[in-house]
Amino acid sequence: MTRRTDWRTRLRAGAAFLDHLICHADSVVSAWLDIRPLRHTFADGAAWLGRTWRAHLHRAHVRKHGPGRGLIAVVINTKTEKESTHG
Repeated sequence: MTRRTDWRTRLRAGAAFLDHLICHADSVVSAWLDIRPLRHTFADGAAWLGRTWRAHLHRAHVRKHGPGRGLIAVVINTKTEKESTHG
């Protein structure tokens, strides 16, 4: 009895193989044109988008809730009679 792989595993393997071929084609084309590989450019673009998105989320949060608005704890220290007689 032979065990066949399921369709998800085959799909993952096919996608990984296609990604591998695209990366090699990108390296060959970038070496031929003497430019930076596109996958590095796309990675930098994705990192920039992530930083920009987080910055805009932070600005929207500050705009909605205001700077410094959060849980504020106030502690009031007063001298008790025991502390004032010993000190």
